[in-house]
Amino acid sequence: MLSAFKRKFRQLVNDPVLRAWLIGRALGRYPAAPAFDAHQPPYLQSLLPLRASGPHRLPPAVPAAQEVSAAGAITVPLPGLELTLDADNPEAFFRTAVDDIEVDLARHRFAWLPLLETVPDGFFRTAWASWRRLFFDHEGMHWHPYSAAERAINLIDGMARFGAPDDARRLADDLAYHAQIIAGRLEYFGSHDTSNHLANNGRGLYRIGCALGNITIRTLGFDILAHEARRICLPSGMLREGSSHYHMLYLRNYLDVWLCARNHGHTADAETFRNIAAAMLAAARSLVLPGGLPLIGDISPDVPPAYLSGIEQGLGAWAATRTGAEQQMLKSLTREVGAASPDDLLADGWLNWADTRWSALAHIPPGGWPFMPGHAHQDMGSAEIHVDGQALFVDPGRGIYGDSPAAAAYRTSSVHGTLRIDDLDPYPANKPYYTNTFRARIAGPAKANIQSDGFTLTHGGYQRIGVDAVRRQWRFSDTGMRIMDAVTGHGVHQIERALVTPGQTRIEGNAVIIDERFKIQTGNLEPVIRPITLWQAYGSGVTGSRISFETVTTLPWTGTITVEDIR
Repeated sequence: MLSAFKRKFRQLVNDPVLRAWLIGRALGRYPAAPAFDAHQPPYLQSLLPLRASGPHRLPPAVPAAQEVSAAGAITVPLPGLELTLDADNPEAFFRTAVDDIEVDLARHRFAWLPLLETVPDGFFRTAWASWRRLFFDHEGMHWHPYSAAERAINLIDGMARFGAPDDARRLADDLAYHAQIIAGRLEYFGSHDTSNHLANNGRGLYRIGCALGNITIRTLGFDILAHEARRICLPSGMLREGSSHYHMLYLRNYLDVWLCARNHGHTADAETFRNIAAAMLAAARSLVLPGGLPLIGDISPDVPPAYLSGIEQGLGAWAATRTGAEQQMLKSLTREVGAASPDDLLADGWLNWADTRWSALAHIPPGGWPFMPGHAHQDMGSAEIHVDGQALFVDPGRGIYGDSPAAAAYRTSSVHGTLRIDDLDPYPANKPYYTNTFRARIAGPAKANIQSDGFTLTHGGYQRIGVDAVRRQWRFSDTGMRIMDAVTGHGVHQIERALVTPGQTRIEGNAVIIDERFKIQTGNLEPVIRPITLWQAYGSGVTGSRISFETVTTLPWTGTITVEDIR
């Protein structure tokens, strides 16, 4: 308790925006967040508490339990590492100490099961029996509702692929218990502080309800999924939380329940889920550049980005786990759905621009502040840029959660390819309880425009330090590109402009050469190159470079970065 108090006290001392909010609240300038009953979404009043009476049964179509005893050992993929599941000592797989709670939760969620193309006879049964013996009757994070939902879904899908891992009647009771846990601990924390987790709670309930043929559980899951889609998705179909990978993850989730509803003959449910998935699919197509999906914002530990690669086309590793009929339904849907319009996408905070050679994606939330609660970073003013089908400048993503310095850094602008002033993030740290009126008093909005030869961004995130506005213009041509910057305001400030690249870099005079192909410079400023991890999945990355140019100047100020193709 004392350490928590010290942490909050340090946060208050170091965050003048938070202090301004608390003073404003004390003076009655800003209303408190509306009152709410935790775990009790108002639209579910008639359905909670969950009363799903038994007996519970799995349908006869579930393949029979694997009676063959497991033998030998298999390698199991977890976020950022691999562990061995030995049939002679399966408990060691679950007991082995790991440093990251996300790795531990991946074990409890059986998140590794769908990542395996095949599972030798008996291993699914052995792993489930071991987990059940160790954890089923004990409280802990393994019964957190998000983890319970993920585990239930992976069990249901595992049964279809590898056979039931236990007696069918006991499995049915176990799934029903998962539903009771999820429904009793729904991750609802008011209109201001409820994240995408509640939608996944609904997904778990819906999948369990369908598996058991239980209309009460299924209806509860459907209502959550339908309501939460309207809340967590913006008009363009984009997930509002500022992460490209999480958007793909939740596209997968809604495609999943659409297929489930179709398979179980719930036509009305399927139509609702199809419409949601179609809108998210259209937005997803606008996120993918020729060189692949930019990993802007957090990377989920639930599945590696590569597992969802191609999902916007109805293809890829996840699609390959579906039945032949389901794969045809996915491909049919993707043929019917085009990309979201650039204007709709831009209105919801994502800029996609391309010509015959160059392409770019930038996250530009209209209010400027990274959405909270969510998975966005302080990336205002950065853009992922591909040329000739390859990534040239990238977003580093984030491969570790938590508040350690290494994990927290990847939420900040200090690792992004943007313009920073006085070593501060473009916008203050956001809090879910801040009101829009308060945010507008502290920092100005962001606005982007698309032109035929590039795009322009203007934002007022630094108004808190006397900077009126930052304007960045990206202009592209056959021979290269330019980033033209202008900062208005008053006073003397330090300005850093950075670019992050996966290419090989070296310094030549006042320029940086990338892959012996592109030359980057800005006047006579000397560049600095620092190594940086470019995360490809949670816990897994490669080394890239962050190129920066710094100057101390009196405002107003202008400068241009040139990127010249020297082939």
